[in-house]
Amino acid sequence: MKLQLFIAFRYLFSRKDHNAINIISAICAGGICVATMALVCVLSGYNGFQELIQGLFNAFDPDVKITLAEGKSFSLSDERVQRVKTLDFVDVSCDVMEENALIRNAERQTMVQVKGVSDSYARLTNVNDVLQVGQFILKEDDNYALVIGGALANQLDVALGFSRPVSLFVPKHDVKINLANPERAFEEQQLFVEGIYSTNQLEIDSKYAFVDISLARKMLGYSDDEVTSLELSLSPGVDEKEALKKISETLGPSFVVQGKTQQHEDFYRMMKVEKWISFLILVFILLVAVFNLVGSLTMLILEKRSDIETLRNMGATSRFVRQVFLLEGWLISVLGTVVGVSVGLILCGLQKWLGIIKLNNGDEGGFVVDAYPISVSATDVLIVLLSSLLIGLLISWFPTKYMGRKAF
Repeated sequence: MKLQLFIAFRYLFSRKDHNAINIISAICAGGICVATMALVCVLSGYNGFQELIQGLFNAFDPDVKITLAEGKSFSLSDERVQRVKTLDFVDVSCDVMEENALIRNAERQTMVQVKGVSDSYARLTNVNDVLQVGQFILKEDDNYALVIGGALANQLDVALGFSRPVSLFVPKHDVKINLANPERAFEEQQLFVEGIYSTNQLEIDSKYAFVDISLARKMLGYSDDEVTSLELSLSPGVDEKEALKKISETLGPSFVVQGKTQQHEDFYRMMKVEKWISFLILVFILLVAVFNLVGSLTMLILEKRSDIETLRNMGATSRFVRQVFLLEGWLISVLGTVVGVSVGLILCGLQKWLGIIKLNNGDEGGFVVDAYPISVSATDVLIVLLSSLLIGLLISWFPTKYMGRKAF
């Protein structure tokens, strides 16, 4: 194979009698270069956005969330739950009570998800990192407070330090709605806003209203040891899959155990589908570009008939000659692929470090980040390399196979 490769190298860089062959080969290599460069940049862009949004979710998402498979709430006195809390890889646990609610300020009102949490919640998540104003204080002495998102604060027209509290209405879980007197099925609480968080994501910033879990239990009519979910953070360095497996085995099938990815499974699945649909579209463009190899190799075989005859006279077999031109086409693909991937990695590096392509366009605060986020994955780069080289090899095989029957 060394001799075949040497001859293919000579053909690749030597001057051809017909300049059209050089032009077609250059167009082919250029098309492969552009397609592979686009693949690296697009896949890295998807990775960057996924990591960015995952970081925003991490402000409120625990490492592990435990809920009931059937039903709304469960008791913390359950022996299985107690065993989970004492597992050696569990760092922090937090009791959570969640329910849909109505929040109102004067004439403004909207639906919200009220989330009652225990004191350990601030240590469990990164909520303090996204606080815009105020503090994450939900209870001080016997006084309760509220922490809401910036979008929700704008909807209600409230701010920190307002002298008038907002009204929170939650449905009692053990009371049926009476159409004659529907107010009896809801519990109202007047609360002052103590903190406002902001992730610059409308869906997140308008979703949660945080209260102390004791207040949530009181308003919803639950006992002091009931929760709708138990949230855990894992000790540093713990393998998440192994931890989830151990927790699931401890709790049994009546509980649902979710890691960070499972808590937003639909979102991550959608991102993955979009990413690989884009990959397939660009691979199709790559395939079109590589098809130029057919024309280039066909013309090269016709031009090199005298060389083929010389090789045959020297004892070369048809298989030997076919390998020469197969390697010739594959080398064109390799050249375009290597240059394209290299340029793509350079562009990704420049975007990551210099932020060349902006998102905000000079309007501060429009997006979470000023420039398009980029995250290069070695796996993605390897997939691009293998896909391009494999396509180039397969396309090169056709002209050497069928044209070679006549020429060799």
